[in-house]
Amino acid sequence: MKRYRMSVCKGSSCREAGSDAVHVAAREALADKGLQSRCELYRGGCYGFCHMGPNVVVREDTGRKRDPLSPEDYQLMGWPGEVYYSGMTAEKMRRVVAEHIQDDAPVRELFGQPDSGDDD
Repeated sequence: MKRYRMSVCKGSSCREAGSDAVHVAAREALADKGLQSRCELYRGGCYGFCHMGPNVVVREDTGRKRDPLSPEDYQLMGWPGEVYYSGMTAEKMRRVVAEHIQDDAPVRELFGQPDSGDDD
């Protein structure tokens, strides 16, 4: 059974776009489905894709110790099993929890495309 780490951006643009509600929806969906032991949920820093937020990054937990000063909290690392979701809402977050976390099936139609524009 896979384990995950899910980071919901807490940058100012993502918060203005609703990332606090996305984080609450993730926390509630994980609890409702009894998935807290399979998925560590935390707030990440700004990933730099503010124009695409709220942003969520899900990574497979491979047992690597999480360094609180690691760039993984504010940039995509390109690691196997890393998925970037953009334009998240509470409803989309519940779907990600149900499909990606519970069923190990990333929701491809919600994947973000970080190279789709500049954040000027």
